Amino acid sequence: MKKIELSALFLEEHLDLFQCPVCQQAFEAVIGTSLNCVANHQFDLSKKGTLHLLMKGGQNDYDKDMLTSRKNLAATGFFHPMLDVVKEKLESRSIEAVLDVGCGEGSHLHYLNQQGLSGAKIGFDISKDAIQLAASHFFDDGFFCVADLAQSPFAKTQFDAIINILSPSHYEEFDRLLKPGGLVVKVVPDSDYLIELRQRLYGADDDKQHYENDLVINRFKEAYPDCLHDHVTYEIALSKEAFHWLVDMTPLTWHMDEAKRQDLLAHPLESITVSMSILVGTKKA
Repeated sequence: MKKIELSALFLEEHLDLFQCPVCQQAFEAVIGTSLNCVANHQFDLSKKGTLHLLMKGGQNDYDKDMLTSRKNLAATGFFHPMLDVVKEKLESRSIEAVLDVGCGEGSHLHYLNQQGLSGAKIGFDISKDAIQLAASHFFDDGFFCVADLAQSPFAKTQFDAIINILSPSHYEEFDRLLKPGGLVVKVVPDSDYLIELRQRLYGADDDKQHYENDLVINRFKEAYPDCLHDHVTYEIALSKEAFHWLVDMTPLTWHMDEAKRQDLLAHPLESITVSMSILVGTKKA
């Protein structure tokens, strides 16, 4: 069966997870390979089995090369210890439907699925390139769509868990989407995240070597006062190729002078520290 046909079956089986981003009414039918709402708005599946639910062009800072580098780096196990903790948090609940907010190229959802995370899995991102890459490489791990968190095309109180890894949040929208007792698992960098690269880039500038996510963490704790806050820190070895992927992936280098970038790549780090906060909030019943 073709990808577009498999995606149409997924939509038929999980129609209750979506709502029309135009009128916020329910989708009532999948006709062929098109999703139709009660007000006759129609969205067509792509040949790769993805759905474009974005109402207007969103800002996209992620080009295909960067996304490919992130996928390649993820395949080395770069994020696996962090994702193992995320999965452990998710397994504290019975999961029938999980939403990966800002899923990028789909590598996180792929790993979680491969590790046995239960339930229907939907990943969305504002980047069309990211979703195309996800569908090309990780189609079997979830349903992927282009969408905007600010105009979410998902139905209220239908999700058991939301994953929010290194991406923006919208807590009012999260509460709308979650079932009572549902979980939000948010991951943000800690101050020592990629510290060796920061030291290489910023030398003696201590203010840039370390940074704090206190504002982001405190905002999460305001939304979920009884949240859990754990830390995961590990050192991971880097091949020359993996270091190149890391340099391509991280926003730390996106606006770097090309000569300095080439000099950085000529002297690769052999290992690096990954340090992150994992925040778990629960919607009140």
